[in-house]
Amino acid sequence: MKKELERQKKPKRKKIVLVILGILCLLGFIFPFLLNIYLKHKLPDLINEKTPYRISLEDFDLSLLKGNISANSITIGTKPTQDPAVTQISGDVKSLQIENFRIWNAVFNKTYKVDDIKLIDPNIQVVAGRSKKKKDSTQKKINFGIENIFVQNGNISVKGNDKKDLFTGKNININLTDIRQSQDASKIPVAFKDFKIDAHDVLITVNEFYRISASKIDAKNKQLRVSEFHLKPIESPALYNAKNVFDLKINQLTADNFTIDKDSLIVQNAIFSQPKLIVTSTHKKTVKENPKEVNLKIGIKNLDFQQGSVLIQQQDKTKTASVDNFRVNLQDIVFDKNTVKEKIPFAFSTHHIEFENIYFKTDPLQAVSIKKISSDNSDIFISDARFNGIGKSNTKDVFNIKTEKIEILNNTSKFVGQQLQLKLDEINVYAPDISITAATHKNKSAKKTQNQPPDLMVNLGALNIINGTFSQEKQGIKKMKVGNFNIKLNSVTADKNTLKESIPFQAKSHMITAKAIDVDAGKYYRLKANQIQNTGKTTQISNFAFLPKYSRNQFNKMIAVEEDLYTIKVKSMNIVDKNSVIGGKTSIDLDHIIFDGVDCNIYHDLAPSDDIGVRYMFSKKLRDVKFPLYVKQVDIKNSKLTYEEIAEKAQIPGKITFDHFNAKIANVNSAKMKGKPTLIQVDSDFKFFGDAPTDVHWQFDVANIHDDYAINGTIKDLSVENANLFVRPYLNVSLDGKINYLKFDYKGNSKKIGGNFYFKYTDMHVNFMNKNTGKERKILTAIANIFVKNDSKGEPDHMEVDKERDPNKSFFNTLWQGIMEGLKKYLI
Repeated sequence: MKKELERQKKPKRKKIVLVILGILCLLGFIFPFLLNIYLKHKLPDLINEKTPYRISLEDFDLSLLKGNISANSITIGTKPTQDPAVTQISGDVKSLQIENFRIWNAVFNKTYKVDDIKLIDPNIQVVAGRSKKKKDSTQKKINFGIENIFVQNGNISVKGNDKKDLFTGKNININLTDIRQSQDASKIPVAFKDFKIDAHDVLITVNEFYRISASKIDAKNKQLRVSEFHLKPIESPALYNAKNVFDLKINQLTADNFTIDKDSLIVQNAIFSQPKLIVTSTHKKTVKENPKEVNLKIGIKNLDFQQGSVLIQQQDKTKTASVDNFRVNLQDIVFDKNTVKEKIPFAFSTHHIEFENIYFKTDPLQAVSIKKISSDNSDIFISDARFNGIGKSNTKDVFNIKTEKIEILNNTSKFVGQQLQLKLDEINVYAPDISITAATHKNKSAKKTQNQPPDLMVNLGALNIINGTFSQEKQGIKKMKVGNFNIKLNSVTADKNTLKESIPFQAKSHMITAKAIDVDAGKYYRLKANQIQNTGKTTQISNFAFLPKYSRNQFNKMIAVEEDLYTIKVKSMNIVDKNSVIGGKTSIDLDHIIFDGVDCNIYHDLAPSDDIGVRYMFSKKLRDVKFPLYVKQVDIKNSKLTYEEIAEKAQIPGKITFDHFNAKIANVNSAKMKGKPTLIQVDSDFKFFGDAPTDVHWQFDVANIHDDYAINGTIKDLSVENANLFVRPYLNVSLDGKINYLKFDYKGNSKKIGGNFYFKYTDMHVNFMNKNTGKERKILTAIANIFVKNDSKGEPDHMEVDKERDPNKSFFNTLWQGIMEGLKKYLI
């Protein structure tokens, strides 16, 4: 019985299970349809009830199995609320279609994936609500992805909670396919396979500091066209964490074969038409660095900037630099994680550049203006460049420099790491005109700590400055003028070590020429030369002149005490250098100097007050030279020296001439160069007064602190007419007769001169003159000639001369006084 009952129960259980399974299957099959029907009717009501928004729509359709959602005539609005966190949304959409939305993944896995989103005629306005502070700051990122987006004829406006525009666009048409997102902040956040974008009056707020706008964007078939692009700063310059603020306008921006991937942006051709850049300084010296490294590659095959302009200004709108018109073409541009670390953050193969009307201020007193700069690959051409003074200063020199043309040829310079390697074949500067207005009172600034020189390496084949002119002015007076100069430097090199030197470069060879030189040489003189030429170790100067600015009478009225007035002319000078150094460690080491055709006149008037200043000997003057000085040989050829001195009551000036003057001077030195001899030897010969053969030999040791010297000389066949030119003013006597010779052999120092004096003559007669009237004193003359020997027969006995030196008189005056002392002992 039990067994039979159990047999009857088993079929019943099977039926029940089958019924339950059938019901579950039926429910599983019917539920999505029922849920679909329910959501189709209730979803808008649920949104209206459970969200702060009010929505109405038509033809709503939802397929849970396929994940498709569609609706027409959608209208959305925000309910009245006092909650500032609620985002305000209003507008309408003609049609919405969402295909293959993984609804179950969204419900159970929080993953939101959509194949296609299509919006037809969306007209949406959004005002973002204020973000709420959350206790848990850790927030999971939403897994959200869309493969394709289609927008047709949209008008969208998005504002921030401060009511400022974040995004606006009209007549927006978008078709993006195969969209791929990147979570790497160093790469492009979104990439896509194909795109088509058409929009008008677009405005995008990039961040709190910059906004982008465009009147039209048209992108399709990998081509991009943007009209009236504008990157605009939206805050005060002082608020930016940057040294400069940028305002960029581009009339037309086009790009061909435009490809975007996750880690690259590749463009075949890019053209920027009429770009206008305004850069405003924030006056910040340092800014916070961005620690994120760029891992992005940008490649542009051909880049063109057409009819661009640049303005750089201060916060108060004062212009510091500008370019009115520029055109730039760059080929094969690469920007990636390697190039961004270089000084120039991108690389390119070839270029063509033209800039017109360039201007920039170097400081408050100076500005540079250039009419045109053009560069085709490795050559750079600059036209009508000027460095102008734009202000006046009593404490700083002001420069005015202009040049017709500058050529920089075969420029292959580049950055290697942080080092700038300047490599140029040639630089030519044509007709530079340099004018300097010198400061009247230069500030003596405290010594500045020496800055580390830049990491620089220069290799320049040649530098040529052609047909330049130079002038310097101070307080309205021309201090220096060069009518024409040319400079040629060959194989110029420099690095961070040579930049520390006074001459910051080295040149294998050079030639420098200058013509029509006129230099203000102080209160009373000007220095002039027809031409100077320097080629390495050799310098040639022609028609050198050291000329007084004033006449003798004017000069005497200007000086407070007795002073010589010099007039010096030299036909030519040749200087051969051996190992001189100019700069911080100046050292003059010359092999040879030749003066040819010197004409030197020295005029001295005794009428002004005596100069009571101490006149030092030549040996001491040379010892006092602060830098090492050595000249192995100085030659003076075919020259003439004239000394004129006039006493207050003298009837005629005392005059001495040295014609056909030749001299050899050995070992001119300052006793500061090790290993060089300090004994100076002077051997000279000349025609005294043009007809008396004369030789003088003089030597002294610069290192001798007592200023000892030795000098001897012989004058032969001196006519009494010439002798009277200097005897009469000094001794108040005149001579008749014949002078065979006079000789002197003196030694001396800074305190005295002395030695032997010889005088040979025949038929000598002495006439004494009145000092005041200049007439002959006949009685005194007759008496004196009784005691004067008419002839000196044989070799005359010498006279001992011992003359104390007046420390207020020059060495040559002391020598002259020694000669006069010897004549006095013979004649009076």
